[in-house]
Amino acid sequence: MKQSLFLVCMLFAVGTLVAQPLAPKFSFGVHGNFTMSNLPGPAVSGSASLKDAYGAGWGGGAHLDVSLLMFGFRLSGDYMKYSLDEDRFRSSYAGVFGGAVNQISINGGGLSIFSLNANGKWNILPLPVVTPYLTGGVGLAWLSVDETKTSISGVAGNTFPSRSEGGKTSLNLGAGADLSLGLTLFVEVKYVWILTEGETSTYVPVTLGVTF
Repeated sequence: MKQSLFLVCMLFAVGTLVAQPLAPKFSFGVHGNFTMSNLPGPAVSGSASLKDAYGAGWGGGAHLDVSLLMFGFRLSGDYMKYSLDEDRFRSSYAGVFGGAVNQISINGGGLSIFSLNANGKWNILPLPVVTPYLTGGVGLAWLSVDETKTSISGVAGNTFPSRSEGGKTSLNLGAGADLSLGLTLFVEVKYVWILTEGETSTYVPVTLGVTF
């Protein structure tokens, strides 16, 4: 009788352990982003786009995780904001204005990116506290640039109208690590491609977040 009871308990325990990884765990969290980028800036009349008009950006978002033992999914929404880098903007005009380029003033030109992404997460070394992982996926991105006005020594110069590109396909690939301390903290670095018109835009966000 005892042997039979012990066998039943063992079978129940094994069955529980086997079934556990198959039951997905759902969790929600928030995160912040900091990034350096290579995003085309406003086009200069008669020349190419300003490839390096934007530098550092910041933003944040929210995510929903669906986790199994070694693999999971992350659905996330992100908002990023960039300000026009005036020094980079001026350097792009140096060939047109020469020494007068330092007298150019710039207003506006802020860039916003809103994106929705579906990513896979592959745990590569599941340790008790720290779990490194690889991540990658696809999404959609919406970009908008504010109107940009320039002036030289107070005299109005060029005006670049606001514009937007919506529903552009984005791809990303990166790595990160989860730190489990009751709740889960994580750090993540990705390389992101947005298939914008004419030239692909890229940026590398560093993400810090918490998952409850």
